[in-house]
Amino acid sequence: MNGIISVVRFVTYTVGGLAIRKAWNWLIEDVDPIPGSQEFDNEYYQTKSKYIRLTKLKEEHEAYRKSR
Repeated sequence: MNGIISVVRFVTYTVGGLAIRKAWNWLIEDVDPIPGSQEFDNEYYQTKSKYIRLTKLKEEHEAYRKSR
């Protein structure tokens, strides 16, 4: 009987630990950086570059579609 209780307790703690870890990672994973910090500047530059690149691709695609 002691063995069964030990297995159930082990499984419960393991599942509980995984659930808590996933919930904690979900909470802290998408925290926006503080404006004015270096991390914010890097993220802003990357986002702005991506926006410019995608806008250029969209314009090229639209020009191609209109010329067909």
